[in-house]
Amino acid sequence: MRAAIPLPIPERLVRDARLYSARGHDLDAVCYVLDDYGRLVAELRQLRRRVAELDQEGAELDSLLDELRQIARRVLEL
Repeated sequence: MRAAIPLPIPERLVRDARLYSARGHDLDAVCYVLDDYGRLVAELRQLRRRVAELDQEGAELDSLLDELRQIARRVLEL
């Protein structure tokens, strides 16, 4: 294992890391957040893709609903 690299991390970031990770020690908390960062980014990308898919599906459903309304109006006119 490599030797630790001293980094001046702002206190507010360490506090946030402690809150996010629920770890007692500052180093453990910061390491947990850094380790978890990649997973969080990947999940966020998946969620953005899914939201885009849902938007597309919603637009398609709106189009189908408009078509069904037009068909219903034609049937009522018969």
